[in-house]
Amino acid sequence: MNLLPLTSEERKEILKQYNITETQIKVNVEIIKEWKEKLPYLPTTITDDFIARVLLKNKFRIERTKEKLDNYFSLRGRNQDMIRGFENIVPSKHFGLCLPLPKLTPKLERVILLKLKDTNPDIYDVEEYIHFNLAMTELSLQFDDSIGIRYMFDFEGFSFKHLLKFNPIPIAKHFEFIQKTYSCRISGVDCINLFPAFAGKLQALLRQMLWGKLQERLKIYSDINALYNLIPKECLPSEYGGSCSNIPDLLRQWDEAFKNHKKFFIENYNNIALEHLRPEDMKTNDEFGPDGTFKKLTVD
Repeated sequence: MNLLPLTSEERKEILKQYNITETQIKVNVEIIKEWKEKLPYLPTTITDDFIARVLLKNKFRIERTKEKLDNYFSLRGRNQDMIRGFENIVPSKHFGLCLPLPKLTPKLERVILLKLKDTNPDIYDVEEYIHFNLAMTELSLQFDDSIGIRYMFDFEGFSFKHLLKFNPIPIAKHFEFIQKTYSCRISGVDCINLFPAFAGKLQALLRQMLWGKLQERLKIYSDINALYNLIPKECLPSEYGGSCSNIPDLLRQWDEAFKNHKKFFIENYNNIALEHLRPEDMKTNDEFGPDGTFKKLTVD
């Protein structure tokens, strides 16, 4: 069962938006495959569907897609600590919620709902939450045909004790990693239910984690009704006044999806670039370079 379905009308709208046909997509996939065959360091297991999905995430730009496919296999390989153990995750058992919602927004965005399920600050772990988010991103990329994602952060139950453990450095690395590695186009970061006493401090930390256009896309709402203009009720679960199922039912479905993809996670962990076969003139050294380092943030 596809937990992130796309209607025929939504598919038509995507093709119209990018002025492309299904036939042209197939031609572009073949172009990418011919390019890939010349690169011995890339895996041979890349499917046509995966290539087509990465093309979509990159607006069907062929050169951009080549770069992102290379990133997917090379950056995951250089940062395997970030993708280790995905097969052990059970979404409903996690202290935090990371839930892609099944219905797209009118702008064809996928809403990702994030909030604390267990508000005990003693078990709150930023890096563990990031790891869960990466696992969900990895799995979603295998069958999500949305054109962008919109993060909806619900800070209900988030206290000052949580804030003290809120480290912006791994979160900033996470945001950059998912964009470079998973071709995630983040169209919005929407926050609700921030406790007024530290809303300003948290907003400053969040903005420090983002850069460029993402800083402009961070919005804080005092009332969820204002958010309905961006995320209609029909896209939200019943807990948020919506008509799109409910959180427990959605979690049960994602539990089953993770269980059914254990083999995929285990095999995909080593589905990475063979860097020793990469030509010298194609080696890079950016923030996620061969040593796996990341540029440091200055945190006041």
